[in-house]
Amino acid sequence: MTTVMMVQATGTPHRLVSEVAVLRPTASNLEAVLAMLARCSRATRFHRFHGFTDGVAYYGALFRDRPVDHMLLAWHGSTCVGVANLGVGATGDIDLAVLVEDAWQRRGIGSRLTASLLVSARATGVPTVHVDVLGDDLFIVQTLRRIGPLTVSIEFGIYSIDIDISR
Repeated sequence: MTTVMMVQATGTPHRLVSEVAVLRPTASNLEAVLAMLARCSRATRFHRFHGFTDGVAYYGALFRDRPVDHMLLAWHGSTCVGVANLGVGATGDIDLAVLVEDAWQRRGIGSRLTASLLVSARATGVPTVHVDVLGDDLFIVQTLRRIGPLTVSIEFGIYSIDIDISR
């Protein structure tokens, strides 16, 4: 899983991050998340999922199968503009995944979602969170350094990162 942030396209309206609320989702929020996903570019979805997908099945399963205390949504009014979740990966690691709609990227929303999720994870005793980041997204690795000490390896063009959140 990976965090995705991209440069906002020229000509898009100015967005104020102070107008964004970070809240726990309800089952009824799936439609808003899918609408946000549809507004994301193909490139944004590729960077988030590390492949070409519309992401609909992933978020459908996420809302159906996982407790909402492991997920946060970013809202601008009644519009979902970002989603972050923690899940148990195939290796048993706690994986972090963040997706922010193109027009809202590089404004700190992904960082806010991440910080809020990690406070909850730390409170439940989670010592380390894992993130996979495409090699093209080195700036995300630099952003993650602000959270805590990192253990980073790269293989096949993907950074494999463990973040120590125990401190």
